[in-house]
Amino acid sequence: MASGSLATTSTTEKRQRKRSSGVPVYVPFLFLLPAIILLVAFRYIPAFSAVYHSFTDWTGTNKASFVGLAQYQALFADPIFWTSLRNVLLYTLGRTLLTTAMAFIAAELVYNLHNRQSQWLWRVTFTLPMVIPATVILLIWRQIYAARMGLLNETLRAIGLDSWAQPWLGQPNTALLALMMIGFPLVSGFAFLVISSALMELSTEINEASLLDGCSPLRRVFAIDIPSIIGPTVLVIILGINAGLQEFAPMLIITSGGPVNATQTPGLYLYQVAFTYGKFGYATAIGTALMIITLAFSYFTLRARYQGATDVEVQ
Repeated sequence: MASGSLATTSTTEKRQRKRSSGVPVYVPFLFLLPAIILLVAFRYIPAFSAVYHSFTDWTGTNKASFVGLAQYQALFADPIFWTSLRNVLLYTLGRTLLTTAMAFIAAELVYNLHNRQSQWLWRVTFTLPMVIPATVILLIWRQIYAARMGLLNETLRAIGLDSWAQPWLGQPNTALLALMMIGFPLVSGFAFLVISSALMELSTEINEASLLDGCSPLRRVFAIDIPSIIGPTVLVIILGINAGLQEFAPMLIITSGGPVNATQTPGLYLYQVAFTYGKFGYATAIGTALMIITLAFSYFTLRARYQGATDVEVQ
């Protein structure tokens, strides 16, 4: 009986090996083919086309003529471009730090709740704004910041701070800060999900041991939680900075780049140059420069991150 069962098992294994070995190696990659085609068609081809047209005088209707580095020479001498680049760097830095910090605080608070139903309720609360269209949120905030009858100024007047009420979007020294604070203190749903998931993966035994050793909750956050979720946090920061460098909608809908280019960004400037002035060659030069900046930042950040991880493993 034993020998018969062994023979049956070996026969079954041989059949499975034949089936598995009969599948060509390239078959699994066929399932990736539609995604690869879409990625090439809607990402890589437009990117290479933009790089090519940045060396031409294309206006969208004429036959593009090669002009060499003329567009880039004009770009580097353009004060509006440098102003927009400074604005987007300030906006991205402030916005990324703010949303990441708020997402971490929210994730930490939810993580420390002992009631699973409460945890689920707060997760839904923090991620629900992700389903609201960004345009709707931006229009609401434009009304909040309105100089007359705006919710922010009316609230300041109601509590006796009339001197603080001002045209937040109409002054160069407050417009960019006002855009940074859009959504505050709402938490970025994506950042919250990533950080919250990373915290949930932490070993409960380590937390229990730290409590037994007399470690306070605040000390545990800095000694255990933060070092354990560095990887996901860096991912959130990188994606946040990449998104911030390409920011476009808030400036277009709320301020249109004003006042006096105080909220102008390369993405908005690209749009205005292309579709208002018809200088598509110059616009693609702006887009190419922004793409290079974004790629360079991502490369050096990831390299530093992996180098740090390698050093830790070696030690």
